[in-house]
Amino acid sequence: MHEAVLTTCDANDNIIDGIISEPERCLPDFAQLQCKKNSDDLCLSRIQIAAVRMLYASPANPATGRPITGLMPGSELGWTELGWTASARATGLEQFRYLVFADPEWTIDRFNFETDIARAEEMDKNSLNALDPNLQPFFDSGGKLLQYHGWSDPQISPANTTQYYERVLDTIGTHELIHDSYRLFMAPGMAHCGGGNGPNTFDMLTTLEDWVENGNAPDFIVASKQRDGAIELTRPLCPYPQIAIYKGTGSTQRAENFTCQMP
Repeated sequence: MHEAVLTTCDANDNIIDGIISEPERCLPDFAQLQCKKNSDDLCLSRIQIAAVRMLYASPANPATGRPITGLMPGSELGWTELGWTASARATGLEQFRYLVFADPEWTIDRFNFETDIARAEEMDKNSLNALDPNLQPFFDSGGKLLQYHGWSDPQISPANTTQYYERVLDTIGTHELIHDSYRLFMAPGMAHCGGGNGPNTFDMLTTLEDWVENGNAPDFIVASKQRDGAIELTRPLCPYPQIAIYKGTGSTQRAENFTCQMP
């Protein structure tokens, strides 16, 4: 599946590097992977393809209309029984057992999206979900919010983060009104808080301190990817919705040869 995603979308940013810069605009067609008569094992059944599409889907909460965001193209290498996806599955199961239904015997086959998503948000009462988009009081007090998320996160949908940014934008008014207080940096190819096949090491804390204490708002943040203790790739992370665009000259492995632009 990951190879099919790369075949469809890797070159969308004019660089073939195994990193998808704009997964929101990636529309892989998994029909090509559907098993045909006499197919080998490197194919998917019709039911498996339906399950894949479900993982990417973002159905709306029937009570609020807010999309419950799915995973993004490029995250497929993290869909394993070990690691982050298994952790997310276990955490979600415990949330519904103990917080939503107060029933330790509750099982996932009893889940009903049409009723249980709404119930989960009602029971939560904003204790787990940070959904309030009115950050104006925080901004008025001089607060600075620096947020980041890996586009290939297989545990928590990165679209949760971009959705929240857009909701803050809609609530306060314009990009100009929030840009001096709130900047979001999406990391292409990065998994859950790190890992993945994209640049995944960067210093957000020093960047935030410089912004708060010296007024230096970050127009980009340089991220690196290391292998065997050596840096093999650097790339600028850009304030959303900008992305890193190759200038056309120099190594595509070096951050200085990219600029942040609107896609």
